[in-house]
Amino acid sequence: MTARQNPQRKTYLEIVEDCDNFPYPEIGNNDAYEKQVNSLWRFFLPRDPRPHGFLLDAVVEKMPWTEDFCVVPSSKEIHLIQKAGPSWQKLCSDSIDTLLDSTRSLGAFPKLGKKRDEKYPIMGANFHIGIERSASSLFGIIGQGVHMTRNLNKSTYPGMLDNAVAGGVATGKTPFASLVREASEEAGISEKYIREHAKAGGTVTWFNVSDVRAGGEIGLMNPGVLFVYDLEISEDTELKPVDGDIHAFHLMGVDEVESSIREGKFKPSSAGVMIDFLVRHNIITAETDKDYVAIVSRLHRRLGFPTSP
Repeated sequence: MTARQNPQRKTYLEIVEDCDNFPYPEIGNNDAYEKQVNSLWRFFLPRDPRPHGFLLDAVVEKMPWTEDFCVVPSSKEIHLIQKAGPSWQKLCSDSIDTLLDSTRSLGAFPKLGKKRDEKYPIMGANFHIGIERSASSLFGIIGQGVHMTRNLNKSTYPGMLDNAVAGGVATGKTPFASLVREASEEAGISEKYIREHAKAGGTVTWFNVSDVRAGGEIGLMNPGVLFVYDLEISEDTELKPVDGDIHAFHLMGVDEVESSIREGKFKPSSAGVMIDFLVRHNIITAETDKDYVAIVSRLHRRLGFPTSP
């Protein structure tokens, strides 16, 4: 039985679609896209006519909105209200923090988890503002992360394969600074080595609707941007887990990586990063995969939300 005939192995396009599963607007057939978009609430910031996130009906209903937010049912919009004073930008962040503290106190979202001392920036905002990391999906804002691949070397989290180094880009941090931190914390790679040898490989974007594998509320909107880096490292270099987030590191050949991707063993977003790596290094080409154009296009999706101020 060939790889494509094996029902347990998906095509690369199917793997990409597993992560990038929000409908696309299609010429002559917008039904699925319009149905999805019209079911969602839009999240707005002060002094900005552009929406920055999507919220579910269930989230809006359960959220204990404070007087700092204006809920407009007729147009399904949530507006963060600007407070008076010269420091209104900071007060906006405080308003979100207060709302989320209340949300946790009331247990509105049991799967939300404990508060984390890290915020994700609202990408494209006209001022510096972030949402606490574990709650960012409730607002459907663009998540930002940094992933680093190393020639054939991948790490495992419990149950699924991941990239060698991966983590979120927190408010006030650049992607490369986040990479340096994560490489040290997760794999014990020195800052000096990363700064001298890591090479930027562009970005991978997707728009995911969460399912049970995400571990939180089901059906949340998760548009995302991953800043990708490559690091060439000798095969005799042994990486060891430093923090508790990583179970182990395993050296894998190209064939094993490809099989693991297509058998669904990689986390969806990490699978996308690995497929992008295989494309950039001429392992997946137009000659080897009939879905090449669709794969490359889906790995660099326009998200529909602002990505610059």
